[in-house]
Order: sequence, then structure tokens, then C-alpha cells
Amino acid sequence: MLDKDRIKQFMKLFHSLEIGWQVYSITIIYLLITFAALFLRWQIGLMLLFLLIITFFVLYFNYENIIRNLNLIANQLSTDVKNAQEDSIYRAPIGVLLYNPSDHRIKWINPMMQHMLGDKDLVGTVMDEIDEKFVDLLSGDDKQWQIMNYRNHSYKVLHQKESNALYLMDVTEEVDIRNLRKIDRTVFGYLFLDDYNEIVESMDDKQSTTFDSEVITDINYWAKEYGIYMKRIDDEKFILLLNQYVLEQLEKDRFKYYDTLREKYLTRNTPLSFSIGIAYPEEDMYSIDELAIQAQANLDLALGRGGDQVVVRSKSERARFYGGKTDQSQKRTNIRSRLVYQGLKTSITHADNIIIGGHRTPDLDSIGSALGLYRICKILKKPTYIVVNEEDFNKDVRKLLEMEQAAGLWDAEILVDIDHAKQVATKNSLVVMVDHHRPSLSEVEPLIGKYDTVIIDHHRRGEEFPEGPVLTYIEPYASSTSEMITEFFINMRNTTESLNEFEATALLAGVIVDTNNFTNRTGSRTFDVASYLKSRGADSGQIQRIMRENLAHMLQRSEMLEKTQMIEGKYAVIVADNDIIIDNVTAAQSADFLLEVEDVEASFVIYRRTENTVGISARSLGEENVQTIMERLGGGGHLSNAATQIEGVTTQEAYNQLFDQLIDQSQGG
Repeated sequence: MLDKDRIKQFMKLFHSLEIGWQVYSITIIYLLITFAALFLRWQIGLMLLFLLIITFFVLYFNYENIIRNLNLIANQLSTDVKNAQEDSIYRAPIGVLLYNPSDHRIKWINPMMQHMLGDKDLVGTVMDEIDEKFVDLLSGDDKQWQIMNYRNHSYKVLHQKESNALYLMDVTEEVDIRNLRKIDRTVFGYLFLDDYNEIVESMDDKQSTTFDSEVITDINYWAKEYGIYMKRIDDEKFILLLNQYVLEQLEKDRFKYYDTLREKYLTRNTPLSFSIGIAYPEEDMYSIDELAIQAQANLDLALGRGGDQVVVRSKSERARFYGGKTDQSQKRTNIRSRLVYQGLKTSITHADNIIIGGHRTPDLDSIGSALGLYRICKILKKPTYIVVNEEDFNKDVRKLLEMEQAAGLWDAEILVDIDHAKQVATKNSLVVMVDHHRPSLSEVEPLIGKYDTVIIDHHRRGEEFPEGPVLTYIEPYASSTSEMITEFFINMRNTTESLNEFEATALLAGVIVDTNNFTNRTGSRTFDVASYLKSRGADSGQIQRIMRENLAHMLQRSEMLEKTQMIEGKYAVIVADNDIIIDNVTAAQSADFLLEVEDVEASFVIYRRTENTVGISARSLGEENVQTIMERLGGGGHLSNAATQIEGVTTQEAYNQLFDQLIDQSQGG
């Protein structure tokens, strides 16, 4: 009944199967279960054994038919797969290109690829003759799809180096839909009328009604022109709703409409300006509530920088600034100074000790304001420390702190380094940042965020800012931080304890340096402060001796001025030698001097500050906003007085970066 040769052939078949060992394993397990069943319940065991025998005989007598049918199925499947492959290569919407790896000549392309490349016969053509983008693709083999733009189409491209093949898929429609979705995202904003209430209070009812109506008409015209929804929520404040496309158009126009409006109202002696904070989403999924919070933060930033400007920023990207072209030094009121002084006095009173820090590489304004604040703390009978780094002193600061009157500050450990400050700090210490607000520039950077922090500064607020300060006093329209600190003394009712001659001299020196001898950002209150400091014994002659140049610096400045070049007919730029380290005071003086040259609207001095850092000192007469230029290069400052530091570049490389910004500023306004 059973043919021996047939059995051998049958067993050989199972040996040849790729799943042979799985079949044997299952059979052995089945037999073990069967034998166990025979001992435990023989009826079930016999049934299992009977099923195994039947299965064996069915396979034994029919395996040839089974194999024949499987072969037919396999052949049919192979044919179908081959046809599908040919169909995918020749008719599917994927371009396929094979190339010679030695010279990048095309060996073969499918019809879809030929259509994508312009319906030309390209076999034998070198790929860089088609487009250099293809050669760039061949340099990588990350086995991931990339997006490439070619002939007004968007393609997903995959390079397989091992098979010398390129695959292209046209995704133009998908990209267009994604871009359309992006430009249709909701953008949220707030518009604020600077000094609106103050202006209206100076008018009678008829004038204020007419003025308000005209302002609303002007803003509505702008909103309708760009398709912006606008809703007034307060006398001074409006909500703005627009989309990403409209925002791009506004940024392209650089919000110039509001420059025009400001000039219009200024000619009528109603100096109204506008501050706008705009927030946009970064992803397709976003929350209107989060956009509103970010828009308010952007508006706060615009107002903190002095108003009259637009701040556009998403949650995690860098802010973009527009406007801010006025430097209204008379805009300040003494009311705020008095209120801040009361808040500062309360913070000092509740602290165990006070740690004051200026910015790194301090100037006379930074040191002068720190010394003035030290006197306030001493009057309030609080232990106070001023953190300095002697290695960073320029010649002016060094001369000031080497004066005989400063010796007591060193001896009493009032002037200390950061390590000493860390040792004396307690959980109730108060850290005060003067003449700066960026933690990365601070002498007390390690302490910021660990202790209550107060900020007193006259620089326009930038993006980098400490979290949760207990008191912030940023006055961009003040001439200097020394002016702001001196006003605290003017506001004091107790005049029996006040500045000594040395501290008054230091504060006046700070005012003189930051105003360039009362020529820049100088208002009536600046002269009031100077008058007060003189009454407290400030020594102008001593300041002149501190600020005198030595012959070497004078010759160095003359040599730098010989390198002056003009850009766009109004920007004077000096690029100093890359190998020579130059004092920042010398650079600033050179920038100031260039403003005296005819036709120069703004000046820039690029110099080697340290072995790894290049500095740029920028000045303007007020028409050109050098602050925004320096901010785009990582710095900051004022409209007419700003600077930046760039690490890891040469002076020429820094010039190239500045040149691009100046061209952009000249063309964009």
C-alpha cells in the first residue's frame, strides 16, 4: 500500500520546505499531546491519533496535486508581480533614474522621469548639465525623502546610492495645499495708542471727540486696506485678527503706514504714536488663547522698549521689530520715578543684603549708577556689595576706582568679585541689575533667578530678559542709568544724608559718557540731574582727567579713522585690523567722531575686542535706527547708540554681516 520510494520523495519534499522545521516541531508537539491523552483519557488520545493518520494519508496521496497547484499559484503571482513592477516603473507617478556612478551620466530613465525633466531624451547626459541640484543630491545617501524645487514644481527625492538610482515624486499639489494652510493661519494682535489719554486730557470735549474720530478713521482705513478685523476694547487698545498672508504683506511693507500717521499727528502738535504686538502660530494646531497671551507679551515688549514700534513674534522664534524711529527724550515724567523709588525702597528694606551688578566690561555709567544705588542702600542701612571684575575694566573705569576716595570701597569689601557675592548671599538677598537687563551680559549672572531681582536700565528692552523680577524700571528715553539713579536722590525728602563728592562725580561721569558730553539723548531733566550733581560736589575737572586720552589711544584712533569707508552714501564704517585688540572706549569715540563728518547719518566701528570676540560700536544722528541693526546681529542699545559682540569671527567677517544689514536697512527703511 505504501510505496517506499514515494515515502522518501514525500519526506524529501518536507525537508526542502523553508517551513520544514516548523512542520516537524508541530508534529512532535502533537504526538506528545496525543501520548499524554492516551494515558489520561484513552478515548481522546485515540481520536487525536486517528486525525493524525488521516492527515498523513491525505498529504501522502495528494501532495503532487498540492505542489502542482502551488506552482500554478506561484507562477501566476510572479507574473502579476512582474507586471506590477513594470507598470510602476513605466506608468506610476514616480520618476526613476539610473546613473553611472563614475561620471554621473544617465543610463536609463522611465517615462515619468522624462516628463518631469522636460520630455527630452536624456540618456547619456551628464546630470549637472540638467541642474546642479541633482549633483548635490548625489553627494548624500541618507535614504530619506527630501523636498526639491525644480521647474516651478515641488518634488520628493530619494537617492539610493547602492543601486545608483534617483526617485522623484511630484508633490506640488500637496506643498501648495500646505502653504495655503500656512498662510491662512490665524494671527492675533493688539494695537495700543501711545500717550492717548495724556493727549486727550489736554483738549476740550469738542477737540477730543474730533481727534478720537479722526484716529479711528485712520486706523480703520488701514484695517480695511489689508482685510484686518479690528475691535476696540479700551480707549487706548484694540484687538486685531488677521491671517499669515496679511502679516507677510504688512512685514513686507514694514508697517510704514504708522510712520506716516505719526508724522501726520506730530505736525499738528499731537505727538500720537502706535505700539503693536502681533503673535502667529508655528504649527497647524494652535490655541487662540495662547496667541492672545503671546500678543500681549509682544505688546509689553514694544512698550518696554519705549513704544512707537511693532513687535512680531511667535512663542519660540526671535522677535522682529519695526518702527521705533523716534527718540522722544522729553516723553518722561517724574511721577514714575517717584513711584519706582518707593517700590525700590520697599524691596531694599525687606532684604537681608543688596548685591549690585552692572554689565560686563563696565563703562562709567554702569559703575556710576552702581555707586549711586550703593549710597541709597547705605542710607537705608542695608549691607551692600557691588560685583566687579577688575580684568574687564577699561582705562576710564580703572582711573575712577583708583582714586583715593574709592580706596575705602575696596578695603570695606564693598567692591567684590562674584565668588565673594555668592558667599554673602542669603535666601533674602536682593540682586539689582543696573545699566543692563540681559542676564548673559551681567556681572551677577550666576545669581539671577536664584534671588529676588530688580532691574534699572535705560536701554530698550530686548528679547532676553530675567524671569519674574520683583521690580523693573526701564526708561529708554532717559539719557543714562546714572540720570535715573540721581532722580531718586532728587525725590528723597531726607536731604541730610545724600551723595558724597566721589559718588556725585561718578554719576555725572556716567551721564557725560552716555550723552557724549550732553549732545545725544539729552533732555531738560538731564540738565536738572547734572545741576543737582554739581550741587553735591561733582568734580568736572576730575571727570575730564579721567576721560583724557593718552597719546597711544589718540594715534590708534587716528589710524582707525583712515580706514573709514562709506556705504550707500550715508553709513560710515571702520574695519579695524583683526590682529589688534582695541579698547571699547576708543572704538566708541571713533564712532562718535564720524558723526561729525558731512553726509554721515550713522557710523559703525568694527574692532577686535578680545581674542575670540569682535565688537561693533554704532552711532547715529537719530534718523537711522542703529539699535535694530545691532539687535539683528545679537546686540542692542538705543536708537542712536548701540553695540554688539560677535564671537568666533574676524573683523572682515563681521563687516560682511553688517554690510548685509545696512543694505537691507537702506532698501527697506
